[in-house]
Amino acid sequence: MGLAKAKLWNVSVNPPQATEVMFNPTDYGIDRGANYAELDVPGLKTPILQFVRGEAQTLSLSLFLDGSDARRPVKDALTALRKFISIDGELHTPPVCLFEWGDVRFQGVATSLKEKFSLFDSDGNVVRATVTLTLKSYEAVEVQIRDMKRSSPDRTRVRTVRDGETLAQLANEAYGDPRLWRTIATQNGIDHPRFLATGQTLRLPAV
Repeated sequence: MGLAKAKLWNVSVNPPQATEVMFNPTDYGIDRGANYAELDVPGLKTPILQFVRGEAQTLSLSLFLDGSDARRPVKDALTALRKFISIDGELHTPPVCLFEWGDVRFQGVATSLKEKFSLFDSDGNVVRATVTLTLKSYEAVEVQIRDMKRSSPDRTRVRTVRDGETLAQLANEAYGDPRLWRTIATQNGIDHPRFLATGQTLRLPAV
């Protein structure tokens, strides 16, 4: 069984077009993160951290290009890789790229393509190069909405009220149904649901 080659796919076209790398990367890295807002509440020693949204993941990988054996010119390999950072004439944006190797499938858009040349022929043409490609994860909005999981929490959690928020908004955020605002009101002993104080801490029970 031969060695599986890493591939970069242009998935913005139909059918997707594959670019096979000259050599598999020796290493790659994926950065993941989450975005939190700090909410200052008088009397507390530290601010409350409120989850806002997930952050796009970032993939960085180095690709070695070597045309010294004349099997494939480095120039052709560089041209193929540069297409992932170039604006497509029909899309008016760079294409969406899928990196595929073994169990790894990372879809994103290229945000950086760095080229370093280390060997040249007698005419000054590049014979050997290293390319560092950076991709930021990308998923179409309609796909994210389709896959969004809007389920009620399975345990009671705490939420701090932001300026202008209502119980109906909080119920919609927590349970996907603004009509469940009475559940929050009852849990927190709220007699006047239209008047919430900014910075007020509420308990959102499981339903």
